Order: sequence, then C-alpha cells, then structure tokens
Amino acid sequence: MSDDQQQVRAVEGAWARIEAWLEQHAPRSYRMLAPPAAKADIRGVEQDLELTIPAGLRAFYLLHNGTGHPGDFGWTPEPESGLAPQGQGTAWLLPRKHGIPPVQHLPYWDEGPHTIGRPADPVVRYLAFAATDRSGLYGLFTDCTPGPGYGRIGTFEEAGIPRLGVWPSFADYLIEVADALYENRGVQYADGHQDTKVPGLVDQALMWDGPAHPRDPDWTRFA
Repeated sequence: MSDDQQQVRAVEGAWARIEAWLEQHAPRSYRMLAPPAAKADIRGVEQDLELTIPAGLRAFYLLHNGTGHPGDFGWTPEPESGLAPQGQGTAWLLPRKHGIPPVQHLPYWDEGPHTIGRPADPVVRYLAFAATDRSGLYGLFTDCTPGPGYGRIGTFEEAGIPRLGVWPSFADYLIEVADALYENRGVQYADGHQDTKVPGLVDQALMWDGPAHPRDPDWTRFA
C-alpha cells in the first residue's frame, strides 16, 4: 500500500469516528455537515494556487466539502447543491474553534501562509485549510511544497511566521482529534503540549473550550 493510500485510509477511519461521535452527541453539528466536494473543484483550486493538495486533506474533501455549511464561511452555496442559503454557525467544530471551509473558498484566504515565502522562494507552497473564523487570519496550514516535508501540518497567525511540524500529516491531526473526543480531553501536540480546551456542547453543537472561562456562556463541558 502506498503512503497516499495509507493517508486516505487513516483520514477516512479517523473522520468516521468523529462523525459517529457527532451523530450521537452533537446532532446539530452532524446535520450541518456539507456534502462531498466535486473533484473538479479540488483540481481547480490546485491549478489556481499551483500546488497539489496532500492525499489526506483531499480524502476529507471527498467526504465533506468543509466542516459545516458554506454560509458559516461567508460562501453562498450553489442552487444545485440543495443546501439552505444560510448556516447555523456550527462549522467551527474542530479544536481551538477551527473550521475547514469549502474547497472553493481556499484561494480567497490570500493573507494565509500560502502567500508567505513566495517572493524569496517561489517554490514554497503553504495552503491554509482551517481557521478560527471566516477571515482566515489564524489557523492551520499544510506544506504543499514538493520534497520531504510535503504534507506536514503547521499553525499560522496574522503577521506571524508559520510554524511547521505541529503534526506530521492531516491524518495524524484527525486521529488525535478523534482520540481527544473519545477520551474527553484537549488535543496533544507533537511537542507534548496538551491543549486545555476540551469538548463541549452549545445547543447540541460541538465546541471546544476551556472549562475555567468558556467563551460562550451557554457552553457545557461534555460528560
């Protein structure tokens, strides 16, 4: 089995666990998951940004075109999609309030890390694929630069230097998210740091937050 096939299977397995948890414990998040992305849309983004999306992230998009309704990211769904015009703000269901937008939205995060490094090194390709809000100024990116680091996951923030190596791959990230959900804890990073934000619910939607000072007064820790 090739590395790409292993990544695909790992993502599919991890996301199946996450989706089963959502269906059982956070039905509003589960109901608002988007349908699969079209392969043509994925290819279009790759052509626009001159990169190849790693197999694991591509596998996720072939399951769901984002973690929630396109409207949560400021993206109006196409009429043929059959989706309601507006979402319910449930897309930010990943740790630290990250959400993955529709694949067509990725090129519009032009302040994200995929632009950093191009003037000095035009070969570098970083793709922001998750953020804490629709502006895309803080979030996660994957290294799409050909070579030994291809597929690594890092974090970025506005006006900051992107930090690589947070997870070896998108599959590793999703596996850790699934484990943290089922173990009712914060995610653990590659450097050993464990996040204090834990799974909780707001009106039957998954939201990770800190029990001591939750951002939403309606947030309750999952028990």
